[in-house]
Amino acid sequence: MLSEVPEAYQQAAEEVRAHLVALRGGAPFLSPNDACLLVDWLDQGISVSFIIRALERAAEARRKRRSRIPLSLRHAKRHLGKATRSRLDVLGPGTLQADHPLAPLVDALRIASQKDTRSDAMLALAEGLRTLPADDPETLLRSALGKVRRFFTHAWETLDEADRARRLEHAQEDFADAEGIDEAILLAAIEEHARDGLRRDYPLLTAATLWDLVHR
Repeated sequence: MLSEVPEAYQQAAEEVRAHLVALRGGAPFLSPNDACLLVDWLDQGISVSFIIRALERAAEARRKRRSRIPLSLRHAKRHLGKATRSRLDVLGPGTLQADHPLAPLVDALRIASQKDTRSDAMLALAEGLRTLPADDPETLLRSALGKVRRFFTHAWETLDEADRARRLEHAQEDFADAEGIDEAILLAAIEEHARDGLRRDYPLLTAATLWDLVHR
């Protein structure tokens, strides 16, 4: 179906698909229902960054409810247009006047990298964000979201076996009372929660933070 829509829609679909997969794992494609919903949103003029921010909000809400249903775009629908709390408060008031919109986040990443096992990846992300053109807010947001998404995807894929096992085991504890659930569905929910735990290790790297920095 997506091959029949404009190229701009196809690019938007790829970004949303990639973000959805980074959040939940699992099948690397949009379901037919998600694809139709996405086209409808794009037809309404809803931006990609707006959709991704709602998707992250939905993922957070699902974690709190310990949802066992695989994350999809329909879960983001109720979050479209709702504000999401970012972490600008921890960036420091002095840095918020920097020339580049993302400069406060770049500075924070550089400082945090000094005590992080992913120091090289964090510094590379900081440099990538610093050099993004800032003349168009939506283009800046989508580019920044892509870099952050690739950071998390690489971080997940390169977890050592012990760390991955620990994270999955910790996530599984949230489903200790799950009975009579299809094993594949349960494993998918556990992976989604484990990925969420990894993202929470980097609370500044969210669509909400990027959005607030660009639109402040």
